[in-house]
Amino acid sequence: MSRTRRGNFYIDDTCIGCGACEHACPGRVDAISKKADDFLGRFVIELDQCIDCGKCMPLCPVDCIHDGRVEAGFVPDNGYTKIAELHEWAARKDS
Repeated sequence: MSRTRRGNFYIDDTCIGCGACEHACPGRVDAISKKADDFLGRFVIELDQCIDCGKCMPLCPVDCIHDGRVEAGFVPDNGYTKIAELHEWAARKDS
């Protein structure tokens, strides 16, 4: 059975690769991992695995973890452009 829900948390490019978020992610979830081919050792949240618990956010020393539901205006270059467009579309539709 495949999962259709996607997480909302993401890590922006200011990540320093400390790994605090990876240790905060619940053991059975493991949604946070090192970004592939990133020489700085930064981390990424696998949206298909994230359960939106938010345990990673308070542990980040540089505040690079964001909740896409709250910060819809922030659009980094890591795939959240589509989410921001959907938020704008929904706002227009409700008007």
